[in-house]
Formats: sequence, C-alpha cells, structure tokens
Amino acid sequence: MKVLFFITLAIGLVMPNALCAKNMALELDGETAIEVPNSDSLNPKDAITIEAWMNMSKPNGECLAKDWGGKRDYIFPEIVQNGKGLRFVLWPGTKILDVPGLEPNQWQHVAGVWDGKEMRIYIDGEEKGALPFDAKELAATDASLYIGVGDSKSWFCTGAIDEIRIWEVARTEEEINEFMMKVLNGDEKGLNAHYTFDDGDANDNTKNGNDGKGEFGKPNYIDVNKDLDLEPLAVEPGDKLATTWAWVKKTR
Repeated sequence: MKVLFFITLAIGLVMPNALCAKNMALELDGETAIEVPNSDSLNPKDAITIEAWMNMSKPNGECLAKDWGGKRDYIFPEIVQNGKGLRFVLWPGTKILDVPGLEPNQWQHVAGVWDGKEMRIYIDGEEKGALPFDAKELAATDASLYIGVGDSKSWFCTGAIDEIRIWEVARTEEEINEFMMKVLNGDEKGLNAHYTFDDGDANDNTKNGNDGKGEFGKPNYIDVNKDLDLEPLAVEPGDKLATTWAWVKKTR
C-alpha cells in the first residue's frame, strides 16, 4: 500500500506540469534557418524516411534539405506548384518526385520514403505518389542539414515546422499512420535525428547529437499546442498507465 501511495503521489506531483506541457514548433519567417553540421548519421545510404509536421504560408522554398552550394544529398519537403505540391529529391542521378496535396496555412504531416527501389511521398498518412529509383546507395556529401532553407538564400520557407524525423530505414505506410500523431522518445530503432523543438531549441532528441544552431536570422519557437495536438508515445503499449508514465519520463 505504501508503494502504491508513493507512486500515486509522484504522479500527482509531476502530472500538473506535464499536462500543461507545450508543443513548440520552429517558426520560419522567410529569413531564418537552422544549420545542423554534417555527420555520418545524417547520411543514410541504403534507405531513408524523412517526416515532419508543417504549416507553410508561402508558395515555395526548401524546408528541410541537405543541399547547399552544389553539394546535395536530399531535399524534402520542397514546396512547389504554387504552394500546392511537395517535392522529394534524392541523389545520385537527381531523382525528383512531385506530388499534389499540400494545403497552405494548414498543419499537415508529410513523409518521404526511399526503400532502395522506390521513392514515395505521403501526406497525412496517404500515399500521394511514387517513382522507381533503383540506386546502389544514396549520395553522401559533407553538406550541412538545413531546416528552413536549402541550396541558397533564395529558398527560405515561410510558416512553421515541427516533429522532424530522419530515419535510416524505410517506414511503412502503417508505421507512418500509427506514429504520426505521437511525439517519439528519440531512442526508436533506425531514428537518426529527431527535432521536437519543445525545449525552445533545435537539439537532436537522439543519442547522435545532431544539434542545430541558428545559421540565418534568430530562431523563434512558438507554442502550437492548440493547433497541433500531438500525444506522448506510450512507454509500453499494453500498460494502461503507459501514457501517464510517458509524461513522467518526459518531465524528468
């Protein structure tokens, strides 16, 4: 009984702060971007998945790109088609996949996947297009990863971006749908970089330490909890207290 009492007390002390936890996003004002220095973990070679929540208000820009000054690995998402479509670009060979379905000024989940044979784009968990791409491995350069811009200062994004995930595995459609409304813990297998922005910075939530810094402008982090209701990932799916314990873990 004493153990149960102390567990209940601990949850009671922690939960008020947890329940008020903010969901922060990186505001992109068309002049600000984050640079993440290059690392091996930012250069998946055999497969890749890039995910993000985004809300864009201008009709162009490279929003997440390992692309600068002619050194190019991958670009996703790039806004094209007057703001109504997304572009996923991989090297070698400059493979470009364009799809419709982007809605300006709305929060949408986007995912770009390459499994070694095919490129695919998902918007809000629905496949929007695919393109064969049978490459031995993806290109890898020493280019930094940029959040909010790519290639040059002509390609800034305007809007907001959140919950960025870069994987070295090809996520399935089922996995994308199952986890897109969850905030990951950062220790998931194959997850190489993870940015929640919830601490008011662009630090990587994985052990790889792919932390970002302000390269252009002054980064501003905004509370989007009312507009983008993401839940913490349960520690153990079969445990009724899993969500509670995820909150406890998050506040430690």
